[in-house]
Amino acid sequence: MEIVVDTLILLVILQTALRLSQWSDKRLWLAYCIAIGAAVWLATDYAAGLSKPQAEGWLHDTEMLQNLAVVCILDALLCHFRFYPGLLILPAAFYVLCQMLFTMTGVGFQTTGLLVAVTLAAALLILSKGMTWLLPQKSDRNILHTIITILICLTCLVATQQTVMVYPATHQNIIMEYISKALFGIANILLIPDVIMLILFFIRSLILLATTSMQYANRRRDGHGSLYAKYRDLLYGQEPSEAYADYLAAQMEAEAAKDVNLSRLLTKLGPVLGLIGTLISMSPALVGLSTGDISGMAYNMQVVFSATVVGLVISVIGLFTQQLKSRWHQQDISRLEYVSSLYIEKHEKEA
Repeated sequence: MEIVVDTLILLVILQTALRLSQWSDKRLWLAYCIAIGAAVWLATDYAAGLSKPQAEGWLHDTEMLQNLAVVCILDALLCHFRFYPGLLILPAAFYVLCQMLFTMTGVGFQTTGLLVAVTLAAALLILSKGMTWLLPQKSDRNILHTIITILICLTCLVATQQTVMVYPATHQNIIMEYISKALFGIANILLIPDVIMLILFFIRSLILLATTSMQYANRRRDGHGSLYAKYRDLLYGQEPSEAYADYLAAQMEAEAAKDVNLSRLLTKLGPVLGLIGTLISMSPALVGLSTGDISGMAYNMQVVFSATVVGLVISVIGLFTQQLKSRWHQQDISRLEYVSSLYIEKHEKEA
């Protein structure tokens, strides 16, 4: 377990250095590194009051590790913001501080904390400068940052499985035992990303429902959609031509299909994500039933039903908006074709 955590700490430091290397203002680099160093030094007294068994107990706390996995995934989603430096460096720095306090037993706590703070701040500066020198292209650093972020998420998710997997005591087939453990581990790793995606898609479906309601209000007011008005104005802004009218109709149809794609995606992914969450949560629920852990089984059954309900709600909203948008766009495309034919016919008569 310590190897997994050490790997995670190293990846977090590299990720933070890559984020700093993307900042153009060097003063922000220095201010951020100083802030991290100050936070480490201020946490020295609290870290000194911890015992080594208590710190090691955190590494075997499944609930804490699962919460850390959620934080890592949310941090990865926020990494696209330009000036977001990342928050994972704070718990990583605190872990390094605790390990150094346990290792350097003959040195004063304040001295050790100051040494760790200065070393960590200097390491972030040197690494960020080194990343800029090794990868002068910002796109290359972005690719490496994405790869490291994915590795961080996978490392955290792997760490959460150390106490949640329950296997049968004996197996006659050793190969099948390892295969079943691998499948069970993969399934449990996918649970947290699945739940987070369900929440994000649910929020996105609510936003989609609100925007569809606004489109309906605009259609009631204008008698047509904004997409039709856009291509109608383009049609009237050029000399009438059948080729140009066909081109506009094809472009409008492609843009309409793009507008419906989100609804179609929610319709298909909602039940799939809900089913994945349901099936994964059923496994520990059945284990709890077999071991007599009724409270654990009840908690997992809540996750089972919640994942199913949220997935179906996402699908219902996606299907509802897909049917509405498809009908609206089809009406507008037919209206545009009719208007373009009348416009061309009028021009031919005038000629």
